[in-house]
Amino acid sequence: MTSPTTHIAFFGATGGCTNACLVHTLNAGLHATALARTPTKLVDMLHAQGITQDVIDAQLTIFKGDISDIHAIKDTLTNHDAGTTGAVTLASQIISGIGGTPQMQMSLRRPVTIDNPEICATATTNIIKALQEIYKAQPSTALHKPSITVISTTGVSDVKEDVPFAFRILYHVVLADPHKDKKEMERLVTENTGNGGAFRGAVIIRPSLLMGDQSVKEGQGWEKLRVGREDEPAVGYTVHRADVGQWIFEQVVKTGGEARFGQRITLTN
Repeated sequence: MTSPTTHIAFFGATGGCTNACLVHTLNAGLHATALARTPTKLVDMLHAQGITQDVIDAQLTIFKGDISDIHAIKDTLTNHDAGTTGAVTLASQIISGIGGTPQMQMSLRRPVTIDNPEICATATTNIIKALQEIYKAQPSTALHKPSITVISTTGVSDVKEDVPFAFRILYHVVLADPHKDKKEMERLVTENTGNGGAFRGAVIIRPSLLMGDQSVKEGQGWEKLRVGREDEPAVGYTVHRADVGQWIFEQVVKTGGEARFGQRITLTN
């Protein structure tokens, strides 16, 4: 279990999977920070999930900004001691569900793009840059680097096909642009984990086609998910966003995630 003196840093917390994970994190009594372009939107989403304002005030700090704002990212990653020492401690874990909004375009080869086709890679690059600046300014923080969990997708593996035959055109042709961004995000995470990297460990989550919203009451439960790894993926059609968020909480946030470091996890119903 994560120590109560640390916190979990959330990016993309208004997204379905990440918001569900944040709800479970707060319900467990853990402390968290979140970066949000519109903090009131995040608060309203949490209220709708049954999180009271007292819990938000006691356990969650929301920083206003977007993933291009290095200063806001650094604030989200750190916990400043209120004492006179000015000591800075880092989040123990980072949960990132940053993603773009799908958009149709007049192209037979690439009919679907996203509003920011490099958003996942940009977000990861900026989180890495923020951590590197923190390590440089306060070298002692590098002794306690955070882990990172990112939400990617099936259909990007170079090892083994993890998409049902009926969905392969959708994934490998229609969604080629957003999946290119996910692959770059995975590369950045992998190359910056371990000795000399920004992260002490990393978990990559590859859910099948996401359905539903963040409502934790609407999911079927994380224990019902089929779970695979890149060399032996769990192949399926869809998965509920709330179930993905709960799985991340139960298997990564709650445990520390060490047993999953280095894995690319496929999740499906």
